[in-house]
Amino acid sequence: MKKQLLVLTVLLAAGTWSYGQITRDESSLSRGYLRLGFSNFGQELKDDLSNFSVDGGGLASDATMLGNLMDGRYGAQRGYVFEFGRNYYFNRNSLLPLFDTKIGLDWTMLSLTYNELDWSSIIERDRAAGYEVDEFGYFAASISSKIGPVISFNLIDRLVLDVRAQLAATYFVNGLDYYAYSEDDERYFTFMPEEEDNEDISGFAAFGKLGKFGIKQNYGATVRYGVIGLSLDYFPGSFKYEYETSEGDGEVQSGKEKFKNNMFQIKLSLTF
Repeated sequence: MKKQLLVLTVLLAAGTWSYGQITRDESSLSRGYLRLGFSNFGQELKDDLSNFSVDGGGLASDATMLGNLMDGRYGAQRGYVFEFGRNYYFNRNSLLPLFDTKIGLDWTMLSLTYNELDWSSIIERDRAAGYEVDEFGYFAASISSKIGPVISFNLIDRLVLDVRAQLAATYFVNGLDYYAYSEDDERYFTFMPEEEDNEDISGFAAFGKLGKFGIKQNYGATVRYGVIGLSLDYFPGSFKYEYETSEGDGEVQSGKEKFKNNMFQIKLSLTF
């Protein structure tokens, strides 16, 4: 309940501030927008380990925890996205004779996403094998700012199609820290392996340890009639994470690898 209240508080605060941002300029050369909707992140987990193999001392299989995550299978449930921004147009007159067409920059000033991660299939698998599981609320969240070209076609009356391609400066947090144990064995996966010197990490180093910063891509379109519209966005990319994992029997694997980070979003759009 506390987590949901925190998310709601953040969204209300961001919404209040963003309204002032997107309505501050009444010029015909720019349009502010606010979008709220659903974010689908990654794919379902695979939990069948019957065909795993040993590769160079480590366990290698697309059904291992590491294999799942590197391939973008996070077990994410349907999540949420909130964002606001502004389209800045370069031309007053239409570029095409048939439709009123404008070209410009789409700057999504702030984009927030949140998804809970469902690892129940892995938990059930390990419990069936006799392990105890430490359960926590696993989640993934991101904050981004996106910018790139946009073309807007005024098709008929007040019906407009916006098509955009953006680069997104993104900070992504994956709160996954899975641990299962028995009397003589353990299975686990973490994106925050303990440091050898075991010293406390603080400041910017802790910020970089908790999440990762990177540049992603975003491709999207909005169909709007007047103020109200519908937006679709594909938000692909990857992040390089340190990790440590064990599938049991004392085999431990650690290192630094790229993990897929692809999202598909559908949003209600309000344009002012």
